[in-house]
Amino acid sequence: MTKTLEKELLQNKYVSNIQVKEEKEKIIVYVTFKDVDNLMEAYSTIHGIMERQLKGRPFELEIVNQANKMISDLYNNEIQFIIYEALQTGKFTEMKTRLDDAKAKNTTLEPVEIKVFIDLDNLYLQIKLNESSFYKVISREV
Repeated sequence: MTKTLEKELLQNKYVSNIQVKEEKEKIIVYVTFKDVDNLMEAYSTIHGIMERQLKGRPFELEIVNQANKMISDLYNNEIQFIIYEALQTGKFTEMKTRLDDAKAKNTTLEPVEIKVFIDLDNLYLQIKLNESSFYKVISREV
């Protein structure tokens, strides 16, 4: 079952690498995304494939990031606080303004790109700087 899942996921346009780990209580799939424009769409597509292939078996979808130090620092020192505060307060418009400010404060030569998508279940964050990308899906049930 997991071989079929692995094969289908590797053929997907969003996926660059995959690792499936079978544990007693669930299957964990580690996904490395290619450069995607819309993380919510990519994540939903991959999640849907996993639900269909695993037919009700419990699973977890983990994103493997290959972000550079600048992106990691930006997320760890600034962006995560803005995101989690918005999830607590529901002030997503304020979050957008503060993320735009964080983007504007970026002093590197290359512009940093920050995108956030929100649905009923999750908040999807993607940060891109040059060829490095950072993707994070955060449950709205914080």
